[in-house]
Amino acid sequence: MTLIRVNLHPRIQAILNEYITRMQQVLPLQGLYIYGSIALGDYSLELSDIDFIAVTEARLNSDCIHHVEQVHRLIEKKYPKPNLNGIYVTGGDLGKLQDEIFPFPSYSDGKFTPAGYFECNMVTWYELKESGITILGPDARDLAYTVDWNQLISLMHENLNTYWQRWIVQSEKRLSLKSAALYLLSSEVEWGVLGITRLFYTFREHQITSKVRAGEYALQIVPERWHKILQEARRVRKGAKKSLYSSKWQRRSDTLDYMRYILQQANAMFE
Repeated sequence: MTLIRVNLHPRIQAILNEYITRMQQVLPLQGLYIYGSIALGDYSLELSDIDFIAVTEARLNSDCIHHVEQVHRLIEKKYPKPNLNGIYVTGGDLGKLQDEIFPFPSYSDGKFTPAGYFECNMVTWYELKESGITILGPDARDLAYTVDWNQLISLMHENLNTYWQRWIVQSEKRLSLKSAALYLLSSEVEWGVLGITRLFYTFREHQITSKVRAGEYALQIVPERWHKILQEARRVRKGAKKSLYSSKWQRRSDTLDYMRYILQQANAMFE
């Protein structure tokens, strides 16, 4: 199978070349696609993962799983960052949700899971079809499935009021691990502020965009009261070192206040 040459950062290209070379020795791939922040043109070599979808002819058996896991271990040892995070599915699995297919293998954050539903959602399939980068196999835009946009929006709205609502509530509890993480880790600020802002952007503009672009968009839309925390989240995403805040407590407070504001504004669009 011919490798489709694409313009990627040299380190990402090196990791993918190493991955393909090793994988083709143990498990020939029918397709390999990159989606997520890299495909959207918004990635950090230190913060982002290489989100991939590997397409195989058949579901992996235990022997294949062992060999694939070893490939990931070797690559991770050689290239600690960025991480390869992805799934192993068949062509017939593409575009389907959990109630339609059997569990599949995945690799995420240094852990190989033989069977599960990691990233099996409509956002993944939409991003693959609309902005996915084809490394091997048929062009992502020609893959034989479609995504119902109205259903996607409905599920994203549900995600707003489940995952993100819980995220806020757990982070508000001062003695919780989630609260401590938000206080100590700038990456948690970035995750919360820009993550919920991406949903806000999608509900308003009926498109999916990157975190940084969603942040830039919000700066043009929301009151100036929220600009500092948005700029702080964008700073973290871009890898700049110096914080805009002298107080971590104030940063934590602004993060939660902003997220509650966006939650309210986003829900108002559905009333």
